[in-house]
Amino acid sequence: MIMRTGSRPDKRTLPRWARIAVVVYLAVTVAAVGASLVTGSFETGLDAVFRERLGLAVVVLTLPVSAAYFAVVFLLDTSGPPPQGGLRPTAVLFYLGFLALAVVNAALFRWTILRIRKPVPAVGTPGALPQDLGVSIHGVTRYVRHLRWTVPLAVLLSLPQWFVAGFAWCGISGCSGGGFGVYTGAEWLAVTMTVVNGFIFAVAVFAVRWLYPTGRRALIALAAGALFGLLGAAVTHG
Repeated sequence: MIMRTGSRPDKRTLPRWARIAVVVYLAVTVAAVGASLVTGSFETGLDAVFRERLGLAVVVLTLPVSAAYFAVVFLLDTSGPPPQGGLRPTAVLFYLGFLALAVVNAALFRWTILRIRKPVPAVGTPGALPQDLGVSIHGVTRYVRHLRWTVPLAVLLSLPQWFVAGFAWCGISGCSGGGFGVYTGAEWLAVTMTVVNGFIFAVAVFAVRWLYPTGRRALIALAAGALFGLLGAAVTHG
């Protein structure tokens, strides 16, 4: 076997599959945002249900922060498709916001891959653990240190959803009834924000290969996500 010598691979360069994933993600998001803007601004003959689903696809593509972004605009009563009849500056800015969120997601994806990317040798025995994980007692690996930044990152990404949920539960005056009084009707929005935050936290705990077997790590991630979501609901429902 001939060994090629030369320059080492740049550790700041994403692997090929990750670069393809970023390009595909941005291309699909740009297409969805452009289609939503056009169908919402001009008469295209498409029914309202299709336009709503297209808008929902844009929100899903730019999760997690897009949940709070969409909710804020919804509470301001301008989250629906812009009035048809031509492009309006407010509509363009609204959809450009989703593109900005997509760029942020791509940047976070790149940073995450570069932080946790490690070569893992093939495992010959079924159920065996990769040797380079440095498995210690109770299946904990040396990658547990990555939780020091994935968990705070999940909390940071959850702050916008918490902010929206705090208003959605009972209104701007809170659930005590003072000030402008209790507002009801948007509790579903607070529940949605709570679920999104729980999912973000669960992914942050599961994505790092800090514990084996994988099933145990998945159960811990689900439990942690559920507790984090309930904590957020308790804090914001005040």
